[in-house]
Amino acid sequence: MSALPAANDNENERIARLASRINEIAVLPHVVFKVLEISSSTDTPASAMEKAIIIDPGFSSKLLMLANSAYYSLPRKVSSIREATTFLGYKAVRQLAMTVGLFDLFVGKTDKESLRRRAWWRHSVDTAVCSRWLAGEVKTVSTEEAYTCGLLHYIGKTLLDRIGDASYDLVEDKIEAGVDPLEAEMQVFGCTHVELARAAGRKWGFPESLIEGVLYVDPGPDNKFEGLCACVAIANKIADLALLGRAHEDEEVDSIDRSLPEWALRALELDAEQTHDLIDRGIAAIGSAQMQI
Repeated sequence: MSALPAANDNENERIARLASRINEIAVLPHVVFKVLEISSSTDTPASAMEKAIIIDPGFSSKLLMLANSAYYSLPRKVSSIREATTFLGYKAVRQLAMTVGLFDLFVGKTDKESLRRRAWWRHSVDTAVCSRWLAGEVKTVSTEEAYTCGLLHYIGKTLLDRIGDASYDLVEDKIEAGVDPLEAEMQVFGCTHVELARAAGRKWGFPESLIEGVLYVDPGPDNKFEGLCACVAIANKIADLALLGRAHEDEEVDSIDRSLPEWALRALELDAEQTHDLIDRGIAAIGSAQMQI
């Protein structure tokens, strides 16, 4: 994926206009029900609540937005689901589950839209799992923040699909014709999903690490969250490879590009010669997590 181009004034205006339409972000119903079940018992460990929440980008975003709202006036920004749950308490988390709309963010008006959004959700979870694993390997990036950024890095796609002025089908048509994915979004919507995800993070009051951490294309020099961005970038590619492997598990596919972003490898001080081993272990981490969901 190409580097994110600098936005001009017109593009910034489009981003701001789209962000202004984000009134709330919905959640997956089964996650809501699980949260209600867990929060009904004071004996349930906090780890169970965290596990129920972190598989859903929608609920995770809403919870982080609430924890970082002016209402709670916390002494610092909250950047992980565990912190948000601890600060808010079960009562507030339960109330959020009861009051947030049950409209499924990942269900579209057509079967094609629904399939596309479900694929994005699956990819987001896979990226989050791999990003957390990689952060644990390099030990220079917070594993919890890496997971959260991986979980949210595709949220802009769903928002474009829901609140954009055109159909995301047009983007996919351009991609199939050979147009770079980010350029295709720019041509159709006037901005990219990465830019919209960052704008949404600012609107929701997320800490700077989460706003910048979803920038999984080359963030450029002197970015203090480059390591976090790099974790998500590499995990994003490994999640794609994991999906390709599942799709072609009964055949040999020699044409798959297994290269990882060079800027991300440099940022994490990883040896390019270790790429194949890194990919294999990342895919294994994703597969292990899927067996537990």
